[in-house]
Amino acid sequence: MITIKGYVVSKTLVNDPTGGRMIAIQIVEERETPGPPVITGTDETSQMMRDVMPPLVQQLLRSMPMVGPLMSGKVPIPRLLIWLNEDEAEALGPKLDVGDAVEIRIDNGKLELIKV
Repeated sequence: MITIKGYVVSKTLVNDPTGGRMIAIQIVEERETPGPPVITGTDETSQMMRDVMPPLVQQLLRSMPMVGPLMSGKVPIPRLLIWLNEDEAEALGPKLDVGDAVEIRIDNGKLELIKV
């Protein structure tokens, strides 16, 4: 069994081509971002790189709109986007809203979505 823990980041109402209404629910999983690169060495240049470079790199990355959120220590990874018509959304069970924690379970070809 595969279990993915995540949360709802968007819920959008869209008109489909036939005139019906569809609801798109997007779920992401948060993962830790990798740590900064490690500069090894004992000489004076290596020490200067360890002292000077990390603050400069962090300042540069924070100023970039797409990378800034990565500096928080966690990055959202898209895991599930499901499109449901209004009847299917009602049949889903617990009403999901943005910010709700969920578990996605996959076992033997069966996908289960559980509000935590």
